Amino acid sequence: MNKLTTTFAAALLSITFNAQAGDCPSLSGQYTIGSKDADFTTISDAVKALECGGISGAVDFKIQDGKYAEKISMSAINGASAFNTVTFESASGNNAAVTIAYASTDATVEMNGTNWVTFENMTIDHKGGTYGSAMKVDGKASHLAFKGIVFDGVEVARATTNTATIQFTGTAPKTDIAIEDCEVNNGSVGIAKSGMNTETPDSKTNITGTLFFNQYETGLALTNEDAPVISNNVVSSLSNFKGFKAISLNHAMNTVVVSNNIVNAANGTYGIAMTDCGGKATDMGQISNNSISVGGSSEAYGLYLSGNTDNQVLNFNRIKLNTGTQAANQAYYKNAGSGNNVNMLNNIFYDLQTGGYTIIGNTYKDYFNQLPGQSNASLAVSANGIMIEKVSPIK
Repeated sequence: MNKLTTTFAAALLSITFNAQAGDCPSLSGQYTIGSKDADFTTISDAVKALECGGISGAVDFKIQDGKYAEKISMSAINGASAFNTVTFESASGNNAAVTIAYASTDATVEMNGTNWVTFENMTIDHKGGTYGSAMKVDGKASHLAFKGIVFDGVEVARATTNTATIQFTGTAPKTDIAIEDCEVNNGSVGIAKSGMNTETPDSKTNITGTLFFNQYETGLALTNEDAPVISNNVVSSLSNFKGFKAISLNHAMNTVVVSNNIVNAANGTYGIAMTDCGGKATDMGQISNNSISVGGSSEAYGLYLSGNTDNQVLNFNRIKLNTGTQAANQAYYKNAGSGNNVNMLNNIFYDLQTGGYTIIGNTYKDYFNQLPGQSNASLAVSANGIMIEKVSPIK
């Protein structure tokens, strides 16, 4: 611990024997973690110092290259704020060079009531476990950011949130959560995030530029959210799970933004599934510029609206169904209780076997019931004044 004072070293040593006393100096500035002339040997030691002494300024932990075989458990940090933040990041900037790996418990990194913490450019590994998550966030948490992180979840094929690669529990509100330019591998669900209830939804969730690979049940599942932003992500899975959903939104309210995502679910059932996602007439959801390819062994749906999913704008989406053998296949589906004020324009819905339709226009209601059957030989027909142009299948 070359950079720390003798007083701090003694105080840090006392954590093991008297952590409750709080006889630790507060941290501020930059510190190193690792085996070579570092301030802390393990990440857990750095977390203990944070929790014992708190912080009096912004803190940046530079983690030296290596594998850290440890479970990280972090709670609230005294003094953390918008100005006094905590960052854990790879010193080399290479997310493959720093790995936190643990497989014996329910999570490799666990945060409970933690605020104003960022992780950058490292791998959080739980793939050796038979259950659990790479990361689990519990309690009331806010202002957590994950940038350039590789999350490796369990490789066991199970349909349960207990094996979600990233799990945000619904025990208390979680606000201002950002997952940016990450990679989420394996798990039953890539990200499972649940607000407490519809009266106390999570808010300011932002998931962008992230790759989801090899999930068994769902790529990304959000429940009880106020205006989440899901953009520029890729969800790709070969899962044969009946009912696989690439992006699942349940009770996502107000200006939901789902844009510029790519879905490749070769054997999946749902591309984007929205249940009871109610926007407002003056605050409509924006589902736009998504490219969705769905296979489906029993049925396939590109955009699936159920419950009271109202006040949505569906623009410039490209949906391809890769199987034409099932009569239930629908590029766009809404049930009888859904679809009030659903506006659509310039979408391309395509069935690999039978052809499809390019939707050109401003708005119409009850879209699916007015769409001609795909066996209709007409080159162009209209519904409610909206041009529906027939596209020939690829030979």
